Amino acid sequence: MSEELWDLRRVLAEIKNNPADYHETDELIDPNAELSGVYRYIGAGGTVERPTQEGPTMMFNNIKGFPDTRVLMGLQASRRRVGRIFHQDYKTLGHFLNKAVLNPISPVTISEKDAPVHEVVHKATDSDFDLRKLVAAPTNTPYDAGPYITIGVVLGSSMDKSMSDVTIHRMVIEDKDTLGVYIMPGGRHIGAFAEEYEKANKPMPITINIGLDPAITIGATFEPPTTPLGYNELDIAGAIRNQPVQLVQGLTVDEKAIARSEYTLEGYIVPNERIQEDINTHTGKAMPEFPGYDGDANPALQIIKVTAVTHRKDHPIMQSVIGPSEEHVS
Repeated sequence: MSEELWDLRRVLAEIKNNPADYHETDELIDPNAELSGVYRYIGAGGTVERPTQEGPTMMFNNIKGFPDTRVLMGLQASRRRVGRIFHQDYKTLGHFLNKAVLNPISPVTISEKDAPVHEVVHKATDSDFDLRKLVAAPTNTPYDAGPYITIGVVLGSSMDKSMSDVTIHRMVIEDKDTLGVYIMPGGRHIGAFAEEYEKANKPMPITINIGLDPAITIGATFEPPTTPLGYNELDIAGAIRNQPVQLVQGLTVDEKAIARSEYTLEGYIVPNERIQEDINTHTGKAMPEFPGYDGDANPALQIIKVTAVTHRKDHPIMQSVIGPSEEHVS
């Protein structure tokens, strides 16, 4: 009997019968500032506007404008829940994660037919392609610069393909095929790769992977010197699960995608071009930051041109983080 593979759906199946860990609703919810308004009462924690609490993750099954999409919030907004997800004592998670860093298990590449994330494919060359209709990215407040992908794991490689890595960046949907991405100066390994491409004036192929086993999203948050340049943080997820993360070749870019994601966006970081973060709203704000205030919009974000959106066919899950929740600040 083959080993059951880890992904977001397996995690949710394990926790869904525990009211402390999981809650869902079929009520119609607007992704524009309403999702976060509901969830802050359920279990956001952190520095989000009171009242709030440590509570369950929440699945929204009925999203206005996105009839076949579910949105999940707060999966990692409780250290106790993360401990249960990893089958570990939450009090010693730090030791457990350190062991994972020291005992990496590298990802493997699987065939196209075995990759659930490629069950449904939308290409930018399609006449009706529009990120704003395909990706149920919420806004946290009416002042947000736009709909944000808040927990998209960006996978990219050095120009010579000798190194690959994953990091998480905030990304705002600016147009039907355009994202603005904030890569912090010295932005870890993806930032180093992007700088290399920009100096060569070449677009950098990437995939943005959404709806993942928390082993991947938490593993992706490690930084140097713990994980120096050349260390692929997907190796940490492999060690956490004692099972390699499965990758699949992208359909429109020369880069790998995480095969058991709920969604993947393929595209390129455009060299030597920038975009105003709030170019559509002109609110002067980006989204709520972890200390609890609305962050200022960045005047010059890097640009991602999206070439494809792929997802699972059975009610794919758009995972999101409400800022500034416990999930955001932990």
